[in-house]
Amino acid sequence: MLANNRSGDVILLSVERRSGIIKGIWPLGATLHGVAGKRCLGRKIQSFLSHAATMALKKAVSKKNKEADTPLPLEFHSKKSAPATYNCSVWHMRKQAFVLVIHQPVNQEAAAAVTEFIAREEAEKLVREAEDKFKRIIEKITMPIAAYEIHLPKRFAFMNPKFTEWFGYTIEDLPDMDRWRELAFRDETYFLQMQKQWQTELYKVHSGEKPESGPIDVTVYCKDGTIKDLELSLTTDENLCYITFNDVTERNAILRTLRENERHFRNISEQLPIPICVFSDKGETRFLNQAFIDTFGYGKEDIPTRKDWLLKAYPDINYRQEIKATRESVKQTHQKSGTLVKHYEVTCKDGSKKKVEFFVSAGQKNIYIVANDVTGKVIAEQELKQSHRQLRELSSYLENIREEERKHISREIHDELGQQLTLLKLDLLQMTKKINREETELIEKMKQADQLLADTMRSVRKIATQLRPSILDNLGLVSALEWQSREFEKNFGIHCVFESLLNEPYFSISQSNALFRIYQEALTNIARHAGATQVDAVLSQDNDRYVLEIRDNGKGFTMDDVVDSKKTLGLKGMQERALMIDGEFQIQSSPGQGTYIQISIPILITNQEINQL
Repeated sequence: MLANNRSGDVILLSVERRSGIIKGIWPLGATLHGVAGKRCLGRKIQSFLSHAATMALKKAVSKKNKEADTPLPLEFHSKKSAPATYNCSVWHMRKQAFVLVIHQPVNQEAAAAVTEFIAREEAEKLVREAEDKFKRIIEKITMPIAAYEIHLPKRFAFMNPKFTEWFGYTIEDLPDMDRWRELAFRDETYFLQMQKQWQTELYKVHSGEKPESGPIDVTVYCKDGTIKDLELSLTTDENLCYITFNDVTERNAILRTLRENERHFRNISEQLPIPICVFSDKGETRFLNQAFIDTFGYGKEDIPTRKDWLLKAYPDINYRQEIKATRESVKQTHQKSGTLVKHYEVTCKDGSKKKVEFFVSAGQKNIYIVANDVTGKVIAEQELKQSHRQLRELSSYLENIREEERKHISREIHDELGQQLTLLKLDLLQMTKKINREETELIEKMKQADQLLADTMRSVRKIATQLRPSILDNLGLVSALEWQSREFEKNFGIHCVFESLLNEPYFSISQSNALFRIYQEALTNIARHAGATQVDAVLSQDNDRYVLEIRDNGKGFTMDDVVDSKKTLGLKGMQERALMIDGEFQIQSSPGQGTYIQISIPILITNQEINQL
């Protein structure tokens, strides 16, 4: 920009549009109303103007001002010079800055006319220099820029090197807009369609309705025949229309791919028998496949948002709040990674309820939900659990009957048969006393019969004990386990240590029977298969449960080796006995490390409750 402080000279100021800061003054050695040019740089133009002049200038550079190059009288003032009014005009530049042209003061004396011609030539020269500098700046911009005449014949005024680099056309190739239409838009219908949009935007810009057009999407042919997708923006001055280009070919290719992928997704989703729903991150319903509509009855018009889905699918406010709380908790834990799997009961449009397994995953802008109707599965599982429970109850009932039968048979054998054998032994003893001592052969026969009778009595006691040890009924579970440990050590020669850490424990009959039989089975398995030399058993209490632990130092085994083996029937039997009394059965074993068994059962009644009875 130029400046001169002689009477009648022109001063050019480059002023930032928004802040009003003076960015340049030409010539730099000039003075602006008594202030040296260098001191003007960085100051606001408002500091030189009266309030009325400031408002007038603001209106002149406003986007709504349609009167370009209208003379603008502005009153200047400074500490070094008295206030004076100058004729000014505004040159509108694109984007940030405008040029304020300061002419001679109003009411200038006639003597100024002598220098007017010289000043005009000098000003024109400076304007040309400014235009040259502007063109040099434009040529360095990395974005294609071209300018053409607004009025016929609409010749191109300039194209920066980036324009030629992108499209291959030079200003010789494109003398005017008609030639540009022929080369860049080879489809006449498409060109006319774009021209209509182009001219609408151009009119708004040229009339001052808006400073520049919005981005206009066009597709053009380059000189080498390639096609580019572009966004172009328009702005104007009095004579020229300036066009800036942005290459969006890659972006559009990505968008086309995304749209194609979305189309494939929709096609595939529609074919799947699984309900699929997509919500945007703002909660809008983006997609429902036909399976979703068929399963729940809701269409997109029924649930336009995720909020509507929650209201209709979960009408109970408490249940809905629970679901929302769960979702927020998962959000904080998982953030936006991974897939969330949840089971909910959904109310369908017809009022029916379905058990649904939801798989929820979050993308960058969408939430994807896949639903699996597991109503039939849940009902089947419930029926299966009910069947298992009934079978277990039946098994428990049969086991109790079996124990009662054992108890009854054991008592019958012990009492009736034992009593008869005892009487037989007494009769045999009386007969022996009446035999003549000389009848040695008969005496020997009687001794053999007595020995056979004694063996029979021992066998009867053993059978009765094995059927149902009376100690279990008379002295309780702890004593019965201690007795079983001694019997095991005596019969098999394996050192067995049982320890009870309980103080006056209470067990129900079912619990006593089950734990005793499990202990018996465990010791039998150890004797048959473990090859152990030491067995340790502990009965203890862990909070509200009794715990029986059995450990041996045998050869152990791997569970995989015996899963299909008939040898595991004993283990399964122990597990079933534990389940029949609401217990838990655990077994751990590895080759060379022995075997560990743990059975825990609930405490049905505490000692304190017993004392209160």
